[in-house]
Amino acid sequence: MQRFLKATAIFLLTAFAPLAASAQTSNLSKAAGRYVAGAYQGISNSVIGGPYATGTVSIQLAHPWIETPDGRTIYPYSTSLPVTIFNPSGSETLTPSAVSNCSANSLAPCTITVTASNTHGQGDYVMSGTGGLYEAAFDANGNGGGNVVVDPGSSATATNVTNARALYTNVGIEDEKTAATGIASPSLLLTAIGTGTATASSTLYLLSPGAATNAFTNTTATNATFVAPRTGTLRNLQCTATTGGVNASSGAVTVRSAAVSSGTFSNTSITVGQPIQIQVTSQASETLAGVVCTVQLN
Repeated sequence: MQRFLKATAIFLLTAFAPLAASAQTSNLSKAAGRYVAGAYQGISNSVIGGPYATGTVSIQLAHPWIETPDGRTIYPYSTSLPVTIFNPSGSETLTPSAVSNCSANSLAPCTITVTASNTHGQGDYVMSGTGGLYEAAFDANGNGGGNVVVDPGSSATATNVTNARALYTNVGIEDEKTAATGIASPSLLLTAIGTGTATASSTLYLLSPGAATNAFTNTTATNATFVAPRTGTLRNLQCTATTGGVNASSGAVTVRSAAVSSGTFSNTSITVGQPIQIQVTSQASETLAGVVCTVQLN
């Protein structure tokens, strides 16, 4: 019977800077299976009522949805997504502290509570505060996950990209706007394996599929499973086995890193250039076999 192993640690990953990615622009919000941030940034909604004074104020919007250029409707207003409110005297980007009537089937008007430095009112309009990036990530998450492209048409900043990576565990961010951000290139799935039955009562180290041998017998603590190819965050560690372990303590999995200067692995957060190691512990009379672990680099 196949079963999931126990995952005990995932760390922030900072590693090699990537090569420049090819640019992409599109009027489609979803193209080639990826969500395009620039297609979301120009979508506007209208402020109604008012005038609304400065300070903490609840601003009414004409409707709770936005419609993408290719005709899809999403409901993006939340306490996680900044919005920019435009008017001739003073535009500002604000993150709502509360929202109401802003979900599907809600009665209009949608209301967002913000702390404003400028007065706003009828005729102002509301757009993405992150160049469409957060809205694209919100849309991707609502549809089961996927990758978001920060295309050259998006005004998203490097900080926006970094913060967007932490929004949803099932959404990867590809920054094609500029390689200088050090955040470019798509999500990667890194794989480590141990073939055959695990050596009993041992601390074992999985190896990459391209290693000379992937037998589930490697006890060499200095072997790296893989070296991170670029800057990012390790997420979604998953491990399976063709044969389950002998007991509930079988197959505890730990993600480890080593300082480049020392080569000594430990259970600590990592910095630039460090190799990554996936460690598995086995028990006496072990039956655990055929382990495959994957981890996503966003």
